[in-house]
Amino acid sequence: MPKTYNNLWPSLVSFENLYTAYHVARSGHREHMEVHRFEKNLEENLINIQNHLIWHSWTPDPFLEFVVHEPKERRIQAPTFRDRVVHHAYYQIVGPLFERKFISHTYACIPGRGPLKAAEKAHEYIRSFPKEKRVYVIYGDMKGYFPSIDHAYLKEQTRRTIKDPDVLWLGDTLIDANGLETGLGIGALPSQLYAGVNLDPFDHYMKDDLGVKRYIRYMDDWVVISDDKQYLERILALAKDFLTGNPKLVINPKTRIIPLTHGLDYCGYRIFRNYLLPRKRNLKRAKKRIYSLNDRYHAGTIPYSKLKSSVMSLLGYASHCRAYKSVDSILSGLVIRHPEVSYEDTFDLLWWQAATGPSHSSYDPRAQALL
Repeated sequence: MPKTYNNLWPSLVSFENLYTAYHVARSGHREHMEVHRFEKNLEENLINIQNHLIWHSWTPDPFLEFVVHEPKERRIQAPTFRDRVVHHAYYQIVGPLFERKFISHTYACIPGRGPLKAAEKAHEYIRSFPKEKRVYVIYGDMKGYFPSIDHAYLKEQTRRTIKDPDVLWLGDTLIDANGLETGLGIGALPSQLYAGVNLDPFDHYMKDDLGVKRYIRYMDDWVVISDDKQYLERILALAKDFLTGNPKLVINPKTRIIPLTHGLDYCGYRIFRNYLLPRKRNLKRAKKRIYSLNDRYHAGTIPYSKLKSSVMSLLGYASHCRAYKSVDSILSGLVIRHPEVSYEDTFDLLWWQAATGPSHSSYDPRAQALL
């Protein structure tokens, strides 16, 4: 029998847990009017949430829905700030309990196991084969993963970890937030956690039952790497049977076995044996975002910190792969007028500061004002 946890409710609904959840929820969103309204009567609002949870009268607000088109069309369901506080309060108590049961090579919104770690593990697996070996990979994902998650099956999985009836009530309420029998909203913290919980049996099937050595999953994107194509064909057939019969999911028809001759496009990078390259669409998206922020900064509608944060985010991404020429071509013409700098500076100072540091001969102390 799997280990289950009880007596979690007092910690979850404690004022301390809700107050911590409020601080986490507002991180990065402090300028939003919704957050300001909540903070005007902070203690009252937190106590109101606490009482509704204690009496099982809390219900989620309607989602704010919008569509994004990068990299493909997705319908995002964003929760209200009030609901985000509840989501974080729930995750702070139960998230670690679910995650400690995950296999070590499942990645997503897990502390210390984001997309970069998944890409690095795939790179490690590819490099584990001799240079002369022809290497193949199953590149798989689920068709319409979030909309197709079965609520009844997911609730069964949560009960393999959580025993506390009050916590299960809240968990079920979060699962059923869309009023349907299937589907989770993309954009809510519980959905990210449940996406991992829902496929945890598949992870253990692949690793424990089938003994697959080089298996990685990031959300619903999973890969198996081997130099034996026939072996991968057997694994893929077994994976399809498991997913169809258990979580009632359908593997994307694009799932296939491919040779790694031209690299593996996975978790934001194109992975080759000896190096990583940036994903082209990530660079295009970064360019669009940074140039837009630069225009808004010069127009006086956003602070410099917003522009700086976006540039440094790109540099952080690029620092893990061969991206100097790509990033330089995107941003070499970017002019940043900053009040602490007496001239119109370009991206070059930012790039060399991040790429070489103060010890390098090309380091320019004037960049300190920009950074």
